[in-house]
Amino acid sequence: MGFGDASAKDKKAAAAKAKDEAAKAAAEDASWQDTDKGVQKKAQRAADAAAKADAKLAAKAELKELERQEEEATSQMKGANKKASGYPKVTQAEIARRQALMGAVAKANPKKQSKKTEVVSQPKLEANTNRQEDVVDASGIDAALSALDVGEKKQVKMTYAEFEARELDGIRQENPGLKMSQAKVGDLRGKR
Repeated sequence: MGFGDASAKDKKAAAAKAKDEAAKAAAEDASWQDTDKGVQKKAQRAADAAAKADAKLAAKAELKELERQEEEATSQMKGANKKASGYPKVTQAEIARRQALMGAVAKANPKKQSKKTEVVSQPKLEANTNRQEDVVDASGIDAALSALDVGEKKQVKMTYAEFEARELDGIRQENPGLKMSQAKVGDLRGKR
């Protein structure tokens, strides 16, 4: 035997000791584990939720990448709409100018005219009559008559004191012997 060599007996003892230590460590780890079924289910649900969230984020990132690629591809196409926000507002003057240009092009090149470049006349625009006061728009006879104010003057709003003064004069003329309190009560009873 050479110097520093361990004997077979020593090697066996070291292997057995290592095996015992590994078994003790495994037993201690097992003793620390939670064996409660509720806790295990809760941990499983949390792991499932985390996996689901990761999958959702991955799908979202993939969708963004596909959208970016599609946008890149469409922006390189001929005649593609470079402005992604939609069409700008077009004025009546701009529409008339475009129609005049299209008409001039159509007259200059009658052979090249296709369905895409065919000039279509714009439908007739009607004026907005919502704010005009001289136009009567009512449904039904009563509404039309009240809108026209045929033969009637509009009633003016009045306060109670004005109403009372007007009615008291009429009651006093009909019944000159009544006291003021009686006339007021008669005024109220007569108008109910």
